[in-house]
Amino acid sequence: MSFSEMSNHKTRSFLSILGVLLGVASLVMMLTLVGGIDQFLNKKMGKWVGSVWFWSKWNPSDNESIIWSRSPGLKLSDGQYLLNNSKYVKDVPQSISRSVPVLLNKESMFCQILGFDSASLESSKDDIKLIAGRWIEKTDFLSGTPNCVISWQIAEKMMKNYHLDNLHKTLSTAVNLGKYNYTIVGIYGPANTHQPNRHLRQEIIISLKSMQKYGTGFDPDPGSIQAQVTDAKQVKAMSKLIAIKLRERHRGVDDFEFRTAEWLDKVIEMLTNVSLLMTIISCISLTIGGLSIMNVMLSSVSERIREIGIRKALGADNLQIFVQFITETITLSLTGGCFGFLFGLTPLLFKEAILRSTQGSIEPTILPMHILFTFTLITMLGIIFGLYPAIKASNMDPVDALRYE
Repeated sequence: MSFSEMSNHKTRSFLSILGVLLGVASLVMMLTLVGGIDQFLNKKMGKWVGSVWFWSKWNPSDNESIIWSRSPGLKLSDGQYLLNNSKYVKDVPQSISRSVPVLLNKESMFCQILGFDSASLESSKDDIKLIAGRWIEKTDFLSGTPNCVISWQIAEKMMKNYHLDNLHKTLSTAVNLGKYNYTIVGIYGPANTHQPNRHLRQEIIISLKSMQKYGTGFDPDPGSIQAQVTDAKQVKAMSKLIAIKLRERHRGVDDFEFRTAEWLDKVIEMLTNVSLLMTIISCISLTIGGLSIMNVMLSSVSERIREIGIRKALGADNLQIFVQFITETITLSLTGGCFGFLFGLTPLLFKEAILRSTQGSIEPTILPMHILFTFTLITMLGIIFGLYPAIKASNMDPVDALRYE
């Protein structure tokens, strides 16, 4: 009956559902973009939230230099010390980083050399993928074999300087890192080509033991230490307690700095505010659409007073009349909502363009919870704005309704 009534008044029905259609479309478009941002942050939050980064202070004053001489400075072993002596530290991936000039056929370029243990390498694979050769393997980590995996940009530079016609020909060749030659066993590229990845372009990965054996010694300044705390929600408070423990190891000398991913809280708060604002705007649009549907249903009730009287005279009770009109309202609302939902998925058709324009930060995604929220909202809209017309129709007196002309 609802669809029959809609087909008999096509123009009126279309105009009544147009407001709902536009409101739902804008809501779903917003949800697809917010869902993409949520997905991006969830991937990164596992690495960032709940971690504390420590690094050495630089350029001490004359007075500080005397005090700092009591401390051994930031060392690789500090990470293991925190893991063993602080109950707030869950894990400390071991890594050493150095920036060194690398000679590529008489042309030098500065590269970041990363000495990773197996856990650090696995963590970095979220941002990079192997495009040729192999990764550093278990035997390399155990024995410190001078093997390395280079970035795609360094491989392209080698192709140009050594006049190679294939990226794979750079494999098994040697590259000089400091005083030692390392064999290239693999080439990696960015996992997400839409992100800038500037920090990945000139990096060379070697095993931690190889870095210690041929470069830095066994307990150097690692560049930075990432300590993962036991409770990510308490990371700010725990970071201060962990810093106190590290200060004890440094004989009371405050020769290091530390930070947490506090900026993520601001980003999440900003996104929450934007989502709330967009939701309010969409709800206003949906309310206008709902009022339009209610107006149409009141007009429909006025036109069908005699029909209501006949139905009641034939035995229909108030509840049946109420259900008839509330169903028509929900049908109008859901019809507009379904078409609006399909229009709202438009960003999914332009996923690549959005990824490029946002440098890989937003990949339009519609989450199951957003689908549930949208259709729950549409159904509630139909019920709320259909209540008054349905109650008005169900409370009509059959005798007065039959006499109505």
